[in-house]
Amino acid sequence: MMTKDKTFRDCISSNDNELVIYVADNLPQFPLRDTSIPSKCDRTLAAASLNDLVVLHGKLDTDYYDWLRSFGLGPDFIVEYGADTNEKTLSELIINDPEPIKNIIRKTGRTPVYVPWFSSQKESEASDVLGADFFGSPESETFRYNDKAAFKIICQQLDIPIIEGVSFKMKPQESENYTMMKSIIDGYLEKYKNVIIRGTFGESGMSLYKTNGNDVAEIYKEISDCNEKVVLIEPFLSVSSSPNDQWIIGRNGEISHLGMRAQICKEGMIHVGTISELDISDAESALIKESSWKIVKKMRDTGYIGVAGIDYIVSDEGVFPVENNARFNGSSYSVMIVERIEKLFYKIPVWKFIKVKTDPCSFVDLKKRLKSSIFDGVKRQSIFPYNCDLLQKTGNFNVLILADNLIQISELEQELRTLEASKFVVI
Repeated sequence: MMTKDKTFRDCISSNDNELVIYVADNLPQFPLRDTSIPSKCDRTLAAASLNDLVVLHGKLDTDYYDWLRSFGLGPDFIVEYGADTNEKTLSELIINDPEPIKNIIRKTGRTPVYVPWFSSQKESEASDVLGADFFGSPESETFRYNDKAAFKIICQQLDIPIIEGVSFKMKPQESENYTMMKSIIDGYLEKYKNVIIRGTFGESGMSLYKTNGNDVAEIYKEISDCNEKVVLIEPFLSVSSSPNDQWIIGRNGEISHLGMRAQICKEGMIHVGTISELDISDAESALIKESSWKIVKKMRDTGYIGVAGIDYIVSDEGVFPVENNARFNGSSYSVMIVERIEKLFYKIPVWKFIKVKTDPCSFVDLKKRLKSSIFDGVKRQSIFPYNCDLLQKTGNFNVLILADNLIQISELEQELRTLEASKFVVI
């Protein structure tokens, strides 16, 4: 069964007797992680409903939270674990000390529903420790569908066309392994200008390379150094659009379509933003939705629960799925924030999510830098900042540009780039 026109939040829970607990920790997706990978837990602060609970890996930015509350946004309940490092995931912190969350569960008297960014075994264990319903999947299902090589095989089994390519096993200890990789790449370069090499697991450009054949040795060494076991080697196609088709499978097995949006990809590869407007034909849109429906039905039938964001490319050679983000997607919280604003204020015809960097500053200073363009609940064209937990340390944050049309989106983005003394850089 597929439903339409349900909000993202209602797909998680539409029961007022349930307490939705957001644990939007990025770390479980990266077993081998360094200090460059942040937890990103505060993405849900602006997306959460009033009676939800947001759990933070670090500390709450009270200035940002107060700003949200001034508009009736943000959750009533927050638990902050105050961790300064990413040595432990948030689920591990919860398992070690569940009482702060249990106190709120007891206080509300509602049934807890544990909603992680990415479902691993530890997330399931943390949910059990809290006595919560788990809005997630067995770790085996999460890894199966996030694996890019396994995903291509699943698409083939479902008779969904895929990009040609080779799943290549990395064996740096064998001298002929590099020669084999270079031979495969050279074979594709006889027909295509560039080749893409991507790790089968990860995000945000990790183990993702484009080559015309001149730097294969350097790429091979980088992949070896980061201990990738398998990479996909594929021709790099000329792409006109990169749609993301987002779905959600509920705890009762109900499948809901959350919409299709255009991804913004740096160098045609690395996702750096999303825009709500698609530039594809009705036929291409129908083909994508038909393919996604086959995929999410299979996911549901094998026990997957949660969000699935399937990335496609539209090219001269055809329309192809390239990966399945079997977790909350980067734009998931954008969608939820837009839904909250629309519920409280006004309809948003067009929006754009981008990643931004400025000189490290407080949220109070950020508001001054954004000047009159910052969201105020009144003007229909504005910039809504979120994911601000690294703002004071690195200057990184996200914004939603809200407008009535694409021209206004472009004008606001240009304004963001040129604000005096802001040093804003769109990543």
